Amino acid sequence: MYRVQRRATSKLKISSACRRKSQSQSKSSHISQIPEFSKYSPTKSISELAPYVSPTLCAYPLRSKYVNQQHYYQNQNILEKHYLTKKPHPVSLSQLAQYFDDSTALTKQKIVNSGNFVKQELVTRIAHKIHMLQMLPFDVVNNFHFCQVYESYYNIFERFRRYPAIRTLEDNEKFAEFLHTILSDFNSLNLPHLIMGALECRILDLYPPEKMDQVISSLLRARISRRLIVEEHLSITSNYHSGKKENTLVLGDIFQECSAKEFLLGAKNMCERFIQDMYFQGIKLPTFNIDGNTDLKFYFLPLHLKYLLGEVLRNSYEATMLEYIRLGLQEPEPITVTIVSNERSFIFRISDRAGGIPHDEKTIWSFGKSKELARQSLSNFHKLPGLQTVSLYDSVNGRGPTRSVDHPYKYTSLEPINASNLPSGLHKFEKPLLGLLERSSRYKLGIGLAMCKVYAEYWNGNLTVHSIPGYGTDTILKLGNLMYHTDRLQLDKV
Repeated sequence: MYRVQRRATSKLKISSACRRKSQSQSKSSHISQIPEFSKYSPTKSISELAPYVSPTLCAYPLRSKYVNQQHYYQNQNILEKHYLTKKPHPVSLSQLAQYFDDSTALTKQKIVNSGNFVKQELVTRIAHKIHMLQMLPFDVVNNFHFCQVYESYYNIFERFRRYPAIRTLEDNEKFAEFLHTILSDFNSLNLPHLIMGALECRILDLYPPEKMDQVISSLLRARISRRLIVEEHLSITSNYHSGKKENTLVLGDIFQECSAKEFLLGAKNMCERFIQDMYFQGIKLPTFNIDGNTDLKFYFLPLHLKYLLGEVLRNSYEATMLEYIRLGLQEPEPITVTIVSNERSFIFRISDRAGGIPHDEKTIWSFGKSKELARQSLSNFHKLPGLQTVSLYDSVNGRGPTRSVDHPYKYTSLEPINASNLPSGLHKFEKPLLGLLERSSRYKLGIGLAMCKVYAEYWNGNLTVHSIPGYGTDTILKLGNLMYHTDRLQLDKV
């Protein structure tokens, strides 16, 4: 009896001691209180920062239209039951250009059918990409930049899902305006947000780099397909109303005949401006040579060709100038582009003598990079005009919280907006590829080759690099001949 009583007393003492220790720890750790943020911002008092700190501790983004307490039920009962059960319809470029049948005539019914196809197809495709994001680890998709993409995708999903059926030409006119809005509003920021999210996840070790590269590549390929479907419909709508009743082009109007030499000279001029911006006007520039099939003309998307040639050539120019200065040469080594073509593909070999590439294969093809390079890239992304303090649903329409116009955090409401609502210079990514290509030399992003590889592979080609340390580099850009691949189910990359 005495032993039992002693054990009970002992347990009581231990329990009391644990309670006291726990209470002491909870008092000192401030687990249930707002953390002390003053030490992170010595220039601002905690009273100034408190209104912006509190929302970060909530379970859901404040006033988000899609991610809220009801999101789970909306997602389960609508997205999963009604849209994930559907599969996207892969189509070829010729099907898209010929308005979904074999005839070249453009009729009222084809316009209406095309509009309904775009509406149904895009909501299905975006639903599958939402699900893909949902399958990522929580700390990845909860990253600020991936949150922006997730909310944007749900925004697109809901807007397409709720859009009424298209029955008349007047309905299609309104739908075309709706599509223009989707292409030009803040959904166009998804591209830089995807890359910034990948960089942050690499820095924080949130996801294996190889898997992250697969995620980003898949989302980029799907983005290309969706934009092609939308832009082709906008093109045929414009053609019909301008009086064009027949399509004589195999690939439609959005694909144009491109002169390889003209696009290379355009890329060369852009690179020379880039170098002069980096150093000074009047600096000696490399001699630029074009040989091989210099008369080559082929059908392609002009924007994609401009981006691919511009990014690849800029790497050669930048490396050549660095080597020229490092070695104290009298003039930079030349850069030569050789054009080769055959029935199936077109090849551009960009050759330089800039000492080779200092990074390994993993680094140049990865969106994650090493941690140090990821930090450098992310820092420069944050400096890009239009990306510093702006969130997807930022608004200046007066419906958000009332704040001083000069306050640095004034854009905080969650209403979709477009570029016309924004202060001058704030949003410069209506065409994200051009925004990245034409950036200042101050912003070295380090993702050009990785991006180009995704785009080249999408167009049935490839991008490879052959580097000889101490001598130079051959970069081989291969693009598929779209006239050869017209009947291939090109838009299956959902």
